[in-house]
Amino acid sequence: MMPWQRSVQALWKYRYHLLFLCAGVTAAALTQLPQLRVSNSLDMWYPRNDPALLQYQQFQQRFGSDEIVIIAITSATDFDTDAGVEQVAELTDQLFYVDGVANVSSIATVPLTLREARERLLSDDGRTTVLLVQMTGGDDLESRRHDILVDLAAVLRENQWPAHFAGYGVIYDSLNQASTEGSALILAAAHLVMFVLLSAFFRRIGPVVVTLLAVSVATIWTMGLYAALGQQINMVTMVVPTLVLVIGIADCVHMLRSVARQPLNVDRKNRVINGIAAVFGPCLLTSLTTAIGFLALTLSDLPVVQNLGLFGAIGMLAAFLAACSIVIVSLSFSWAEPVAAESFLDAAAVRLCVIGECYPRTVIAVFMLLVGIAGVGLARIETDTYSIAYLANDHPARLDSDFIESEIGAYAPIDYVIRADNVLAGNVLDSLQKWQQAVRDIEAIDWSWSLLDALGVGRDIRPSALPEGEIRAALVRMRLLSPVTANAMIVAQEELRVTFAAPMMSARSVQSLLMEIQARAEFPAGTTVQAAGYANLYTRIVDRIVRSQIAGFATALGLILLVIAIATRSRKRTLFAVPANLIPIAATLGLMGWIGIPLDVATATIASVILGLIVDDTMHILRPARQTDDDLSLTITSSIRRSGGSLLMTSLVLCGGFMIMGLAEIRSLAWFGLLTSFAMLTAVITDLLLLPALARLACVPGSCSGRASGDAPTISLSAHP
Repeated sequence: MMPWQRSVQALWKYRYHLLFLCAGVTAAALTQLPQLRVSNSLDMWYPRNDPALLQYQQFQQRFGSDEIVIIAITSATDFDTDAGVEQVAELTDQLFYVDGVANVSSIATVPLTLREARERLLSDDGRTTVLLVQMTGGDDLESRRHDILVDLAAVLRENQWPAHFAGYGVIYDSLNQASTEGSALILAAAHLVMFVLLSAFFRRIGPVVVTLLAVSVATIWTMGLYAALGQQINMVTMVVPTLVLVIGIADCVHMLRSVARQPLNVDRKNRVINGIAAVFGPCLLTSLTTAIGFLALTLSDLPVVQNLGLFGAIGMLAAFLAACSIVIVSLSFSWAEPVAAESFLDAAAVRLCVIGECYPRTVIAVFMLLVGIAGVGLARIETDTYSIAYLANDHPARLDSDFIESEIGAYAPIDYVIRADNVLAGNVLDSLQKWQQAVRDIEAIDWSWSLLDALGVGRDIRPSALPEGEIRAALVRMRLLSPVTANAMIVAQEELRVTFAAPMMSARSVQSLLMEIQARAEFPAGTTVQAAGYANLYTRIVDRIVRSQIAGFATALGLILLVIAIATRSRKRTLFAVPANLIPIAATLGLMGWIGIPLDVATATIASVILGLIVDDTMHILRPARQTDDDLSLTITSSIRRSGGSLLMTSLVLCGGFMIMGLAEIRSLAWFGLLTSFAMLTAVITDLLLLPALARLACVPGSCSGRASGDAPTISLSAHP
């Protein structure tokens, strides 16, 4: 009796119990799906107790919410007139009373004495002006943001103002909407593509329906648990449903095809048991190795990457369980069984294997050249993230941002906090004034804003030269007239906020800019200057991406090789798995370097995910059908003859499914899908060409089933019995 036959017999015996259990779990999961929410907030990239996040939250508590919506309105007339200011004042009042708005700044709220500040809110021709809408802070801002933006847009429509929206909150809301709409589109398109590919391979509708039903059920289970645990979908974890849907197909294909290849003169029960038992072990092992690839991501210190790893692993195991249950139940009926005849993919797999065996040195040389080219690409790869660039160039949020930067100027805030026993001391304020002037000389900085600017202290007036108590008196007046403005700039005379404005740029660029700004700060002893706010938190993601990639991939590789070693019980087979799996990953990362795709918050997981996927084909080829099979070359050729067509088919389905992700509106996800598709195709070709070539060269005369290393390969195109 085959090693897994008793397990499959038990599944067959209780198959209808399993069916009812699957139906119950599916129904329970469906009730949880409406609770799914979308969030791409920067906070989600940090653990709750992370020092950087705590520092950012403390900054918001002390100075108020730093989430500002920049709204630009245009007119045929000049806003810098009494009539224009009156129009803006009326709009300012209406926006202020929108629920969720803390404050609104505009040319109507800035005193005429602060001429420079007013000019920052106007275009050169005066026909475009911006209103700065500060949202109220709080833990529920993420869930309220979209409704606030909708209400703001409604006010502008009612007043018939052509408007443009910008700001980090606007970008996040756009990413949230793209994540929601993109997931539905990708899932629907993936179902269609897989239906077409599976129909061409199985040549019957029954097994196609069974396969899609199994992976759909696994997807529902995974996302139902995701929702039940209160997790929120984001631009990284939105790929989980598609991953489960696409990757889970492999087990169904192998099980259905193995049953179809059983002798027709055997009764259905034994055909199903023998067929599934023949592939049960490899399918379980490949599901485990894929799950390990995902679980390695949980070592990342990025919470969203941890969630991708955890629920990706859960999804892989759910797909295996769903396949076992639904395939076995369905195969009780003949309509679920595919056509048993060999396909052109079987012949293609065998021909690739023959090339590897006949020309091993040439094949290995070609792959060594590929590794060299990939190495050059790897040296060119960059680590960076750029939130607004995740959206297409013609996305409304990007067009609005470009419009505001061209007409008004830079708007992205870069905040610093100055701390001293008395930040209102003359020498501290003198240093602040000099620092602002020095930073304004940096090309990327458009303007700066501090307490000195709000109080109208000119650049030609030294604060320390003013009469004693004048600044304190002016601050008291500001607290009475505009407490929100005062509280946003100073806390208890011990902390002072300074804001510089820069164009939208990537995290690496912001990181360099922060260092340049910090280098120009010269303050008295006992005074500290510290980067704060959103920009400071944003730049820290880059270093976390690097650590996430290295830790996750190294762990995944070590664990997967351990599983291969245990499954094959052979050091040689385990060593052969190393180049077969590292070459596709190197080729993919090298391609990223050559075409300029950076490692960012979405593609940072790509190496670990790919490793978990591509090792499946290697396991099917290297694992001997019987533990007594010691001839590695014979194992590889017989495995390819037996399963090569199925491996090619599942790889093509995976390629098709991941290519559909190229339709995602979020660019990084589109790249993730296309790169993973490339990796899958590279991996199956590597397995079918390189493994036979390596085995052929490693074959010692007299130890390879009687074949000398120069003997012609004996592989056959005949069907597996």
